Amino acid sequence: MWSELKSCFLYERTRWFLWVPVFFAAGIGVYFALPSEPPLWTAAAPFALLPLLWLFRRRPVVRGVVLLLLLATAGFADVQLKSFCLSRKAPPAEDGKLYLRGRIDRLDTNYRGRPRIVLGEMYDFEDNPVAGRYRLSMIHRDPGLEVGDCVEMVAAVSPPFPPSLADGYQFDRRLFFDGITGTGYIPSEVLPVKCPDSSPRLADRAAALRRSIVERIYNILPPDEAAVAVAIVAGDQTKISRPLIDAYRNSGLAHFLSISGLHMSMLAGLMFFLVRMVMALIPPLSLRYNSKKVAAVLAIFIGAVYLVISGAAIPAQRAFIMTLVVLLAVLFERQAISVRTLTWAALIVLVVTPEALVGASFQMSFAAVFALVAFYEKYAGRLNRFLSGEEVSLPAKIGRGLFAYFAGTVIADLVASVATLPFGIYHFNQLDYYSSLTNLLSGPLIGFVIMPFVLVFLLAMPFGLEWLPLKIVGFGLSLTNRLTVWVASLPHATGGAVSMPVWALVLISLGGLWLCLWRGSWRIWGTAAVVVGMLAMAAVDKPDIIVDRQGKTMVVLNRRNGKYFFLPGASRWNKQNWLSKYAAEEEKNRRDIYNPLYPGRVEPVPGRGVLVDGRFFDRNETLGAGFYERDGHLRMETVRGYIGRRPWNR
Repeated sequence: MWSELKSCFLYERTRWFLWVPVFFAAGIGVYFALPSEPPLWTAAAPFALLPLLWLFRRRPVVRGVVLLLLLATAGFADVQLKSFCLSRKAPPAEDGKLYLRGRIDRLDTNYRGRPRIVLGEMYDFEDNPVAGRYRLSMIHRDPGLEVGDCVEMVAAVSPPFPPSLADGYQFDRRLFFDGITGTGYIPSEVLPVKCPDSSPRLADRAAALRRSIVERIYNILPPDEAAVAVAIVAGDQTKISRPLIDAYRNSGLAHFLSISGLHMSMLAGLMFFLVRMVMALIPPLSLRYNSKKVAAVLAIFIGAVYLVISGAAIPAQRAFIMTLVVLLAVLFERQAISVRTLTWAALIVLVVTPEALVGASFQMSFAAVFALVAFYEKYAGRLNRFLSGEEVSLPAKIGRGLFAYFAGTVIADLVASVATLPFGIYHFNQLDYYSSLTNLLSGPLIGFVIMPFVLVFLLAMPFGLEWLPLKIVGFGLSLTNRLTVWVASLPHATGGAVSMPVWALVLISLGGLWLCLWRGSWRIWGTAAVVVGMLAMAAVDKPDIIVDRQGKTMVVLNRRNGKYFFLPGASRWNKQNWLSKYAAEEEKNRRDIYNPLYPGRVEPVPGRGVLVDGRFFDRNETLGAGFYERDGHLRMETVRGYIGRRPWNR
């Protein structure tokens, strides 16, 4: 058996490099899994391992193990040093109301659809600088603010909140790595003020360009189409109506509203093919210059311009890095779309933004792309043989091409949907049953109408010729909006899913990588890990009682029907979050509740904590807890025990 494993492993020697980002990511994952911050000297571990590579140079097995440890410790050190630098840059905000004056770095909306700003370059009432950046929701009407504007207000600020329950999403960690040190709301009006006199920054010029583009879009297109166009061009979703956003989410097309690899690759790819086509029509140019390399350079340029126009959000930056790696492969005459190219892209993204590993955007993007490229590697030969048949008639070839397109679209969407399904369940607890239908019908609109004419719009705007291409974009968006509303209105368009434990997601990820990265027959072993990980959802244990960090929201599981009953005073946010987490419904009838822990054994103490069988648990220590009763034994899982004490939650 060992000899067979060895032969399989040696047979795959050309694929060993593909596991480099996996082990680098393993080190990052270990860092995030620690309950407390490790000493800073542990970041020197990669340098301590370097001499061992030379010491064991004649022992390939040991040297290989050392190399893998070196990769893992390098990932660990990368994220640890970034965390250390961010923690020293600015302290977390303190609770309270204060006067703030600063510059708007970003605009978006909160979960209620209200405008929200990220404020930087801040000063207090006495003109003392305020370190960090604050994310603040606006209570009053948006006074027409734009990124780069300077404003003043009175804001209620606090440090970013920890998760509301154990194994919940860590917003505080995400905001920490985004450089946001405080969150809150603005109870009064936001007043515009004059920005300090200084030479125009690159960010200010980009903001002015973005404003100009947004104004032209709103002047030409109807409100709904304009709002979506602004989202996919300028990265601003604040003007999209709540019903339309919900329709996009429930139809499985929400990813189209956020600038990501889909938009960046389409725009750069269209520019690439447009330049090659134009050069092919001009023989002196095509004979003198390498059209492929010229097209790649201009595609990189248009991608960079699009990144600046879109506001350069973190997902857009990652998308640009991925696109850049592919186009650099073209410049250096390497295979552009391959697992090896994606490996380089994943490694670069993890080195630059190691925190991306635990985010839904990185996980779902690379899961889909790796699965699609691996599938293409396996079946590309059959597709080419099908398209290059012996038929001589033009109608037969056109028919085959059309069939290949639509079949390819369905298969690609199916492969991508299956690859991203576990990550969607883990992060969003939602299943979009008609997402394949939506993507199939919207694919031609996005690929042949919307994105091509977005490119034409951007190229034509400096010459004042943007009206016609923008009208065509609006036509495509109008059809897409109607499509999403129709799909979202279908019966059972969405459904809830119980969130899986993190170890199950890791197991599924490793199984998927085993399937995608190897070529031999042993790749099928990865399906076992995927199946075991998916079955873990059936073993998820629902807490009998959950208490939030303030001791104000308390929910009880009705064991008769699996529904949760919320005691009076529960917050709307906790209701949505907890019911979604456990794919449960709300119990309305208090008299029907059956649970050994209710009433009497668990009682909230408002503002202080919770009493469990007479024992008091301080809310400042637990930060919320879930209680499980099995056969008379009580078990408690606290939020503090889940998140530990790290730079983002101290």
